[in-house]
Amino acid sequence: MRRGSLLVLLATVSSSAAADLRRLPPNTWVQLEYTTEQPSDPAAKGHFARQGWNKVVYDPDGKRVLFYDRWIDKKHGGYTIYGNCLFAFDPAAGRLTPLKIDNWTKKEPKEGGYRTLALPENDQEPTPCPRHVYHAFEYVYDLKSIFLCNGANQTALRKDGKLVGHDLCDGAWRLDLKTNRWTQIVSAEYPRNWLDDAMAYCPDTKTIIYAGYARQLWVLDLAKGQWRKAKRSPPPRTAFGETICYDPSHRRMLLAGGGPLDAWKKGKASEFRELYAFDPKTEEVTRLADCPTALYESHLAYDQKNGVFVTVAVFDKREQPSGMFAYDPNKDTWYEIKPANPIPPHKTWFGWMQLCYDSHHECLIGKVNEQFYAFRYVPGK
Repeated sequence: MRRGSLLVLLATVSSSAAADLRRLPPNTWVQLEYTTEQPSDPAAKGHFARQGWNKVVYDPDGKRVLFYDRWIDKKHGGYTIYGNCLFAFDPAAGRLTPLKIDNWTKKEPKEGGYRTLALPENDQEPTPCPRHVYHAFEYVYDLKSIFLCNGANQTALRKDGKLVGHDLCDGAWRLDLKTNRWTQIVSAEYPRNWLDDAMAYCPDTKTIIYAGYARQLWVLDLAKGQWRKAKRSPPPRTAFGETICYDPSHRRMLLAGGGPLDAWKKGKASEFRELYAFDPKTEEVTRLADCPTALYESHLAYDQKNGVFVTVAVFDKREQPSGMFAYDPNKDTWYEIKPANPIPPHKTWFGWMQLCYDSHHECLIGKVNEQFYAFRYVPGK
């Protein structure tokens, strides 16, 4: 879909006024009501429906939260479990915008189920196949661009009609937010698609660091558009759901958690608590302090004002400790944050909260399902 075709009618999701993010009560979860902008194309009018624990990132240029998830409409096939749209959430204005919908749709075979196939528009303007993008999603503010790499879609059809599934999600894409167009990155080598991986931008080396299966790290040189394996990686093991993020306090990458799928349910899965540092210049790896709970597709949001990383986990069956946890990179220690009210929505949800830090309003922005929340952390309150 071309730029300019995506605006303007407002469909009210809630009639509540936008929250004043500068007057948030300390250490309190506040729900953010919002309205949803609709595309101008009648066939593309629809609604947001979350699919999975995909990563959210903060865009300081647009003062908004960016994420990739499902937009349900007639043109793009209605419901599937796969994300197909880049969204922007403005927490101050209380507005959700579908910025870019992929040129793909859905068909339903006679034998049941569905298949993901490209629309004719995809020939003129290629876009990535809809997918679970997991944490292999990042905003690079130096380039004003979104990057994604690999992911899952077992229903994907090749152009000739052959079912190839996840293979159609292989490789990396870049969306230039100035032109609103996707470009596929062609590299001689690239990380194998094991579906549930993660990546993050390092501004010091102008590279994206990718944490793949068995914890092999990869480096994408953004100037050259080429991947290579990192010289060193954490000790190898199965690591689905590993998290990686940039630590500006030490100019390094943090790699957290991950392990065999669903193994954290057994309660003693210690690998899900591991934390490592990766120096992007020397490519050395250092073991850090373990987290007090299991981390799987967890979000470590860096609270710039307080100089700590915050993550949120809820385990309704008590397999692991639930709560808000902070990591102090200067002391290499973890501690629990005690909010004034329960973590939302504490009675109807399990998982790791999608979380990022709004540097303009000095607060955390959390997302659970289709709901957004704000939290201003004030130590000692």
